[in-house]
Amino acid sequence: MLRLIAMKKRYSPVDACAAIRGCIHAGLCAMFLGLATHTLANDFVKTLELAYQNDRSFQTAKSERDLGVQESDRAALVYLPSLSFERGRSPFEAKDRTTTQITQPLLDIDRYATYQEMTDKRNYALATFAVKELDLARKVFKVISNLVHLKEMQVLALSEAKDLERQAQRAMRRLELGNGTSMDVTTAQVQHAQALARYQSLQAEMGQAEQKYFSLTAQTTVLIRVRPDYESASGFTMPSFEAAQEFQNNPLVLQARAQLEFAKLGLIRSKSAFMPVVNAVIRNTYSNAGRDNYMGMHISTPMGISAYSLSAKQKAELEVQKAQAMLDEVLEQSRLEEVSSGFAVKAYAREMAYRNTAVRVSQATVATTEKAYAAGLVRANDVVAAILASFDVQRQRLNLIMNLADLTLNHQIIRSVPPQQAISLVQTFFVADTSRSP
Repeated sequence: MLRLIAMKKRYSPVDACAAIRGCIHAGLCAMFLGLATHTLANDFVKTLELAYQNDRSFQTAKSERDLGVQESDRAALVYLPSLSFERGRSPFEAKDRTTTQITQPLLDIDRYATYQEMTDKRNYALATFAVKELDLARKVFKVISNLVHLKEMQVLALSEAKDLERQAQRAMRRLELGNGTSMDVTTAQVQHAQALARYQSLQAEMGQAEQKYFSLTAQTTVLIRVRPDYESASGFTMPSFEAAQEFQNNPLVLQARAQLEFAKLGLIRSKSAFMPVVNAVIRNTYSNAGRDNYMGMHISTPMGISAYSLSAKQKAELEVQKAQAMLDEVLEQSRLEEVSSGFAVKAYAREMAYRNTAVRVSQATVATTEKAYAAGLVRANDVVAAILASFDVQRQRLNLIMNLADLTLNHQIIRSVPPQQAISLVQTFFVADTSRSP
């Protein structure tokens, strides 16, 4: 095989071996990078899943959801018959009397309201849990974006310090040759020290961000190895959503609707003071006098109206009005946020293209200014100013892509996109950072 390769390509067998080793090495690298890309493509979703398992506030929310569902199931038992057993005697009886009674509610406004709460309690518990789930998704992305942002800021700070240090060395050589000034050297050195100071400050912030990540995921190492993909972000378009994925189905809206239904049931319950209560009763009594069997209906009808019952009804009516107003407010706020975030995502994506152009122009300006400085056409301060301006533009672009990712996540959450799907789409703004070992 080696001889065939050598004959076909007119290589020596040694060259053929080297070629094969190169192919194998390239294949392994490609395979490793492919696996790394596949693994890293789910960094955000994996972090969210780890937070689901380890975040304490989310575990509390799960317990509250289960309790709410259990309360809903318990409300369905309100119309089941009740059994009572009594044994005793009155002061005028010589022997004990035993009474067994079964009561079946037939007409009871208060029980009816409690029974209707079965569905509303379940909906409220699930909606409240969904709100907590969305809050956790936002929290996870905030932790991730903070880590990525700080990492990129560190890279920029070190690159800026390196460029300024190189300029300080050039200015020092010119000073030694008698063609420069000490001010040129001092200016570059001061800016170099400022860049290093920013890097050290970012180091401290990175430590705090990593601690938040560890607390959220219960991991001992940071598993986020991505960097911004500026070119992809500049061409980003929001995917179309399913018809059901609208802000009316947002968990906050569903929660407000459940509260409105609770208020309506409270109004129904307040009318129980004016409505009769009807129960079917089966009672068997054994005593010294013999046996007494009874089967019939008990009707209890209020004969008067109290100020308290009237006040309770008025309060229930006001609670309904308040809940309706809250629902309208949440709907309007969700609609406005959905529209405004959609416009902002489109505007930021278009702005990203201009930011990319600005970065390229600023970097080209630095290279041109350095050449002009080498030719003695510009001052040393002009080179320093060009370097500072270039990295300032790069930091602005970094802030823009992080804001774009955050707005995209928020826009999807408002449109009721599931958290895993929403945070997976946000990761398209980032690519695997192969410079960091997995």
